[in-house]
Amino acid sequence: MVELVISAFLGVLFEKLASATVRNIARYKGVDSEIKKWQRWLKQIQCVLSDASHKEITNDSVKEWLKDLQHLAYDINDILDALATEAMHREFTQDSEAFTSKDGDGY
Repeated sequence: MVELVISAFLGVLFEKLASATVRNIARYKGVDSEIKKWQRWLKQIQCVLSDASHKEITNDSVKEWLKDLQHLAYDINDILDALATEAMHREFTQDSEAFTSKDGDGY
């Protein structure tokens, strides 16, 4: 059951990690190597999820690992959302400054 939630969520994380906005802000923040590392880890995790889904029914350790993995996925999602929000704020601020400087030039 947990495996299904994580699998669906991983797809969302992959999309966010691949977005140009996140890549640009990650480069600006100097965390682009961390983003790449997350991508590699998530791909590896995705490979073992199908096997884990069969074992979680009978193995409590696997069930706990899947729960921990789900929490990790949520944490990564929160960080990516924060990066995307910062990028949008940065773009808005730059657009506002450009607009203001254009208005000021005409007077």
